[in-house]
Amino acid sequence: MNQLINYISAVNVGDLVVKLVLSLLVIIAAYFLIRFSRKLLDRAISYQEQESSLINPQLMQIICTTLKAVVFYGGLFIAFLVILEIFEVSIFKSEDLKGFGFQLIRVIAIFIGARLVIQFQRSFITHWISKSQEGSDKTFSPRMKTLGTLVNSILTYGIFFIAGLMILETFNINTTAILASVGVLGLALGFGAQNLVKDVISGFFIIFEDQFRVGEFVEAGGATGVVEEIGLRATKIKRWTGHLEIIPNGSIARIVNYNRSNMLAVCVVGISYEMDIDKAQEVLRSISEKAYQEIEAIVEVPVVQGVIELADSSIKIRVIASTIPGEQWAVERALLARFKKGLDEAGIEIPYPRRVIYWRGENN
Repeated sequence: MNQLINYISAVNVGDLVVKLVLSLLVIIAAYFLIRFSRKLLDRAISYQEQESSLINPQLMQIICTTLKAVVFYGGLFIAFLVILEIFEVSIFKSEDLKGFGFQLIRVIAIFIGARLVIQFQRSFITHWISKSQEGSDKTFSPRMKTLGTLVNSILTYGIFFIAGLMILETFNINTTAILASVGVLGLALGFGAQNLVKDVISGFFIIFEDQFRVGEFVEAGGATGVVEEIGLRATKIKRWTGHLEIIPNGSIARIVNYNRSNMLAVCVVGISYEMDIDKAQEVLRSISEKAYQEIEAIVEVPVVQGVIELADSSIKIRVIASTIPGEQWAVERALLARFKKGLDEAGIEIPYPRRVIYWRGENN
């Protein structure tokens, strides 16, 4: 306490007021310089929007945003150093300050360079995806977007990792040991997580080869249902009963996709042996033509293929209808209901299993 009182009593009040005023002027000057620099950068962005042929607008935006951050934090840091000089407080020696300044400039340059490279690769991948989609069908777009997101993530992490190593090298930190440790750790994880690596590789090829997509009805890994989500490690499939199954991609060995082309609704109708086959087929054809006009899921007029089996108690006739993907079961139910009603109205019997029993009496 006494030392503090002695320090305050030794301070020249006039000199202290001058230093405080100078510090305030430095802060005000730094504030206006930062605002002026940001306005210049905003004007550069607006000019770039008008002259869009000079540079990629997204690239210009990321450059200006990065420079704004550099100007703001750099201005505050310089103002802080000037205020320390006003109060005759020496934290850094001139040699240390010079070396630190060069290191700071290198770090900022590495950071800006990494951001520019990331923005360039994102713009390049976006351009590549847009070019790849020209002249392709609509189903090609989700696949390319998924691959673009995956490649962007991998490259971004890789660039930041390299930039981090370069920054450590700037501060004279040996990164050889770090790289060796990362290699050993990656090897150990590779042996310890073989199933995980298998799942990730399988997930990548599922997306790359476009084996199935979200929203499609598939059979995969023992599950049958609608694909809810496709990840690098696992795929989520929801059954028609509402059960959600999560299947590791490495365990998917066989895939049946019901959504890549028109499907067939197959209806088998049985008539009695006593009925006229030609009349029954004509009734089925008329019902099929009417169903084609009324049911939107049917893409072509159903075809009555004819008799396919002479069963124990019935003659079986098959009718097939081409439908949009995923609607074949609903079309089958609708057609069977119409066939039953139409055959009943035409007086054509749809038999049921019969058994004839002969009873032998005592006299016989």
